Amino acid sequence: MSRYTQQTVVSKTSWLTDKLFSVTVTRDPDFSFLPGQFARLGLCVGDQEALQADAPPSPNEWRAYSMVSRPDANELEFYSVVVPDGKFSPALARLQVGEPLWIDKTVFGFLTLERFVDGEDLWLVATGTGLSAYLSMLRDPGTWTRFKRIILLHGVRHATELAYQDELIALTQRSADQGAQFIYLPVTSQESLTCDLSPSIQPQWLNAARLTTLLVDGELEQRVGVALEPVRSRIMLCGNPAMVTEMRGLLSERGFAPGRRGVAGNLAVENYW
Repeated sequence: MSRYTQQTVVSKTSWLTDKLFSVTVTRDPDFSFLPGQFARLGLCVGDQEALQADAPPSPNEWRAYSMVSRPDANELEFYSVVVPDGKFSPALARLQVGEPLWIDKTVFGFLTLERFVDGEDLWLVATGTGLSAYLSMLRDPGTWTRFKRIILLHGVRHATELAYQDELIALTQRSADQGAQFIYLPVTSQESLTCDLSPSIQPQWLNAARLTTLLVDGELEQRVGVALEPVRSRIMLCGNPAMVTEMRGLLSERGFAPGRRGVAGNLAVENYW
């Protein structure tokens, strides 16, 4: 127990039955993190009575998940996809309110805004549950004081996989009050659907295309109405490793690169399934 704490499930949200869900748990007062970081979650998987007949339940399976909650929240929220044959995510999805979830005391990850020392436009590019790290950033008031514009691209296969969409759409409507313009672009690779929210705010749309295709053919910048420029743009990539690798190569050709000792970067990346 010196390495982790036992927390309790307080609520669950099902975004897509048997596939996408969120779980919220209590938070240890000493647990701290930066938006974008992740922690290891632990579960008792298997027949605990047979494994430890004379001992209380203890975690025997661990997986890394980004915190979705803002850094000063009283509870911790995590977003997950169910891997049907997985050992961990199906068990996590079956947790009920009041049941335990163990959390490692150590946080990990460098996909944080501390990677950037300046910049006007913040581009957040995610596929699937890679959205998790960005939700924590968007919920943190400090993010909105650093950039003039924040552009979020969330790529999924089908529109039903666009979790947290109501929250993100609402954010486009009130972002001006927080000090920065927010543009939310949900992108589907397997279907086309257009939805205009209101003439007074940035229209939202879905395109049957891959994120990398939108970048290459110029449609991405055209739709956003903002140029992706190394001097003023700071971009983060989080999600499917294939997307991250391909997008990173394309951005490298345009002058984007991670920071290195003594040199500030304009690109930060992390693989996230």
